[in-house]
Amino acid sequence: MTKKKISFYTSKKISASTSQRKAETRTKIQLGGLLLKSGLAEVFSITPGVDLQLDEEGREKATILLGALIDMRQNIVLTHPKTSQKVEWAILGKSTFITHFLNMKQKEKERISEL
Repeated sequence: MTKKKISFYTSKKISASTSQRKAETRTKIQLGGLLLKSGLAEVFSITPGVDLQLDEEGREKATILLGALIDMRQNIVLTHPKTSQKVEWAILGKSTFITHFLNMKQKEKERISEL
């Protein structure tokens, strides 16, 4: 294989791993948004903007939230939610998305009217 071909395939591999990392980062950001929309950050007194790794109090709150999420996952795995439960969760999730969207639109209208 020529150096040119090796370089081409290496750049393709790097590009694929970069796009994969970007996709994973996007998913993590979206999951963080879901936690905020669900109100769990508020329940655990986690303020957006606090460093959950470097801030000692933030790290403690993040640890408690992680424990609660793990507990929830274990309970869901053990009970194998029925289709009806998943439908209820979907309805609750859609309702929350709609409420969040409407609240954002209202805040945007208020901000524009202040100008």
